[in-house]
Amino acid sequence: MAEERRLTKKGYMTQTGEGELLLVNEKGVAYLVNESIVAVWDRFENKTVDEVISEVAEISEISPEELREPIRELVEALVKAELLS
Repeated sequence: MAEERRLTKKGYMTQTGEGELLLVNEKGVAYLVNESIVAVWDRFENKTVDEVISEVAEISEISPEELREPIRELVEALVKAELLS
């Protein structure tokens, strides 16, 4: 994955009747997610993965090194799900 590529969120977030969070891509496919996933997805507005890792590290008090792999894996999944491009 190109670390320098700028990504922007696609689709939208909604909730089920039970209050579960869903991210829905532009094709209408919904994915059940949690608040942490939404928080990372929501930060992508023409930003690189490294920029988002730095932002999340600042607000979560978790080191960028600890966040790097989980966020990269999440980004790969969100790109495949057409929720980031």
